[in-house]
Amino acid sequence: MLRSLIYIAFAWTVVLNSMVYSVIKVNFSINRKYIIENFCINKDKPELKCDGKCFLMQKINEEKERQDSLPAFTFNKDFGVFITTAPLQTIVEFQFEPTLVHQSFYQNWFGQTAHFQIDHPPQV
Repeated sequence: MLRSLIYIAFAWTVVLNSMVYSVIKVNFSINRKYIIENFCINKDKPELKCDGKCFLMQKINEEKERQDSLPAFTFNKDFGVFITTAPLQTIVEFQFEPTLVHQSFYQNWFGQTAHFQIDHPPQV
């Protein structure tokens, strides 16, 4: 049960990480009035009709910078470390003595009994 919960939490983490921009936009849409009242930079300039878009762009740019600052995942392990210079040779000797035991319950072969006289239908 605990393992399933851990898997589900990990899956949600991966999904939310890939949808981070969508989450920011949904959060902006839900809390738009609060953002306009408290976080809008251009409140004193109503002619710009910002409506909190400045805050949204700021958050998106912060996330973009955070994503750019993360190291890109590259698979650059040196596999030469795992290759040995000396070949690994293991000598394995198998002791096999063939013993052939014939266990047949049939004494006569089918081919030997098939050559008896064939009965013919009566001639009328």
